[in-house]
Amino acid sequence: MRVTALGHAGLRVEAGGSAVLIDPWFSPEGAFQASWFPFPDNGHLLDEPATTAAQAVVVTHEHLDHLDPWFVARLPAGVPVVVPRYPSPVLRRKLAAAGDRPVVEVDPGEEIEVAPGIRLFFVSEPPMNHDSAVVVRAGGRTLLNVNDARIFPVQIREIRSRVGGPIDVLTFQGAGASWFPVCYEYPPERRRELTDHKRRAKFSYCARLMRAVEPVVGIPFAGPPAFLDPALAHHNAEMDGGIFPDQQQVIDWLAARRITATALLLPGDTWDADARGREADPTWKGFSFDDRAAYLADYAGRRRGAVDAVLARHPHPDHDLWPGFADYFAGLLDLNGYFNERIGMRVGFEIDGPGGGRWAVDFRPGHEGVLDEARDCAYHYRFDSRWLPPLLRGEVPWEDFLLSLRFTARRDPDRYNDHLLGLLKFADAGALDAVERFETTLSNDDRIEVTHDGRTYRVQRHCPHAGNDLLETGEVLPGGVLRCLAHHYDFDLATGACLNGVCPPLAVEPLGAGDATTATPVDPPG
Repeated sequence: MRVTALGHAGLRVEAGGSAVLIDPWFSPEGAFQASWFPFPDNGHLLDEPATTAAQAVVVTHEHLDHLDPWFVARLPAGVPVVVPRYPSPVLRRKLAAAGDRPVVEVDPGEEIEVAPGIRLFFVSEPPMNHDSAVVVRAGGRTLLNVNDARIFPVQIREIRSRVGGPIDVLTFQGAGASWFPVCYEYPPERRRELTDHKRRAKFSYCARLMRAVEPVVGIPFAGPPAFLDPALAHHNAEMDGGIFPDQQQVIDWLAARRITATALLLPGDTWDADARGREADPTWKGFSFDDRAAYLADYAGRRRGAVDAVLARHPHPDHDLWPGFADYFAGLLDLNGYFNERIGMRVGFEIDGPGGGRWAVDFRPGHEGVLDEARDCAYHYRFDSRWLPPLLRGEVPWEDFLLSLRFTARRDPDRYNDHLLGLLKFADAGALDAVERFETTLSNDDRIEVTHDGRTYRVQRHCPHAGNDLLETGEVLPGGVLRCLAHHYDFDLATGACLNGVCPPLAVEPLGAGDATTATPVDPPG
């Protein structure tokens, strides 16, 4: 098996004369309204015949830095696209932009042959998060590509048991795909605190993943993105101690913790799983992440025309946006009462520029409605009016827009609401119903025991947010807080209340000192 980096999360996997592409991203307009671009630039690979010579394309999820319709449309018409089966139609709709070609939807865990001698299966997250890892087997070797997904020890044990041997190559992301906290209106000290926490949490997950998988080699990839629009260039500072670290920073952090079975692959570099060695693309001779300022300035100059073209396709509106806004959110309010109840607040939208205004959507049961004023709101989103029409028309999904970082937000109280994002990003009754069924049928009968500061608590085993097994994902923090490492929801061990998000409480029963002789093991900090 040979694994070639295509830039960002893109991979080419070859074995026995067959090849598949995984999450290739080459669009000259980047992604997310020309906000994200691969870093470093992978454009030189488009001139390589091998880049488009494959029997199949595998796309793990719908984010446009993984699903690139522009590139897929350049492939021969008969090349199929293999995707996980998700409740939401978003991924399928985006693939339609790549033209008429075969699309193969695969159920989680179902193993199929995607090219002669190359087999794979997906490992998916719960239905609120349409992310999947993919396991590829070819030539007697195994690749586990985690990308954006979060998988946990129990899933890793199942993967290792199923493949019956070592994981030869593990690819994973050290940079986040997030707008928090960089787009939130926090004081500088609070923003720095939250940024540091998010960065450490991501790095710690990478460490836990490497220790659990024990791969022959671990390859960090898929970040950081480059922000080449001058209006967004300040976000490139997140590469220095922020939420978008480069691959070398991830490798150095792991090495400081004695995790050294890693390799750095830049676009065009190849890892030979049989020889256990790296083959370098000569393009990168002399390249250093430390020289990024000059590199980014030159890169931005090369892409300025593409950025301007995207902005030109989204002019400021010449009409009042309120009627369309009111109709759109009235429709969302009718989709799923369970989501409205879980959101349970007013959400304000401050739309700046021609046609905009200050409006709100009230999700509280019994008060549902769309208001032409934004008062008494717990959440606020603020952005330029040029971006609202494509959101209302469904041309730009809300999650894609939020990933563009072309907005600011604030919330009071400062608690994350997963169901608000879920409603906006899915906007589909079937996908919302799937989440509701999953969350309302979670088992909370099983119990585990956790000890903190000499006191033992019996708590429900599965996190009330998304059902992750706290035996695998639980971490006890100072102050008597149990954190689910799946999505960083914190619960007060004394009361079970969720401290940092809108989530049902954790069932907790204090047992007192000495009532239990054993305690549930939890993952140590990375």
